[in-house]
Amino acid sequence: MFQILARLFALTILALSPVLAQDELPVLTPEERAAQNLAIATSVQDQLLACWVLPPGYENRSISVRLAFLGDGSLDGDPYIVPESLRTAGKYPELIGSIAAAIDGCLPFQGLEALGAQAGERFDITVHFSS
Repeated sequence: MFQILARLFALTILALSPVLAQDELPVLTPEERAAQNLAIATSVQDQLLACWVLPPGYENRSISVRLAFLGDGSLDGDPYIVPESLRTAGKYPELIGSIAAAIDGCLPFQGLEALGAQAGERFDITVHFSS
C-alpha cells in the first residue's frame, strides 16, 4: 500500500512539474535585464510626458524629477525634484504644478508587467520635463 501511495505521489509531482516551472521567473542575461529595465523606464517616461500639459509661457524650461515606482504601476514614495532643477522649480510654481498633475493623472502606470516588470519590483528613474 505504501509503495502505491509513493508512486502516485511521484507521478503527481512529475505531472505538476511543468505547471510549477511556469511560475518561475525567466533567467535573463545582464544585457537582457538592462534592455528590459530600459523598456520599462521608457514606457513610464512616455506615459508621463503624454499626460503633461505645459502651461502657456513656460517654453524653454526644464525640470527633472526623480521617482520610484513598482512593477504594478504604483508609486513607491514621493517623487522629488533633482537638485540641479531646484532653482528653476522655485521660480516657476505653475510649472511644478503641471508636472505634479501629470504624475497624479498617469497613475497607475500601464503595461509594465507586459514588459517584464514584476508587481513588487522597484524601479527608479529621472524624468526630464522639457519644453
